[in-house]
Amino acid sequence: MSWINICDETSLPQGSGVAAWVGGNAVAIFNLGKDGLFALDNVDPASGVSLLARGLICEMEGELCVASPLYKQHYNLVTGVCIEDTNLVASPFEVKTEQGKVFVFAKVLGV
Repeated sequence: MSWINICDETSLPQGSGVAAWVGGNAVAIFNLGKDGLFALDNVDPASGVSLLARGLICEMEGELCVASPLYKQHYNLVTGVCIEDTNLVASPFEVKTEQGKVFVFAKVLGV
């Protein structure tokens, strides 16, 4: 496991998500401005399709979430747990910025 440099912080649009290939994993990275950066597995656990980065950001039960574009389940941006079905979890990733660069903590597959 290691911190992997993804992009410059200025490359992330505010208020939405982008998908990145991180160490062999499809990761959805969300830039919510003053609320911070969040990262989840980009694969929607309900459908198996890699599309969570395209979801809409919302607040459910007082928590920041992303709504899956396909079946509309809501995944907590911190825990990855689905609001409607707690058996569904989009694995969260640690994300940080340093000196204007965005890093995701992930295991590099194949190593």
